[in-house]
Amino acid sequence: MNKENNTKEPKRLVTIELRYEGRPVNEDVGGYTTRTITIGIYDTLDEAIEQGNKAIELLSKYFEVRSDDYFVKNALFGMPRTLVSNCCYRTQQIAYFAKITPLHFDDLEAAVKEAFAARERYKKYQQENQE
Repeated sequence: MNKENNTKEPKRLVTIELRYEGRPVNEDVGGYTTRTITIGIYDTLDEAIEQGNKAIELLSKYFEVRSDDYFVKNALFGMPRTLVSNCCYRTQQIAYFAKITPLHFDDLEAAVKEAFAARERYKKYQQENQE
């Protein structure tokens, strides 16, 4: 794992997911269709917010977009708003989910080992608290 990645702001992935009903590919499987479009990968949260809001602006041509339906750096409790959706007021039963996701590039083997170690710590914690 690169120690430099631990102190550096992670890159951000901006995506738009569309959910809608379409003709089923398999008649036995119902539900909705999901299509995810990658807007881009950005070096900073500010860039991701700017580009994500441009994508939401384009969505506003087709969907109702309310004044607070945008990405912001300081939303509730000073945390960034990284998910914007119209799921409560869909247009023609089409929902969109605009997301900003931090990308963490880590060593896979180290992450797997840590997951197993965490599980062992949790089992020990449970045993200690049952006594």
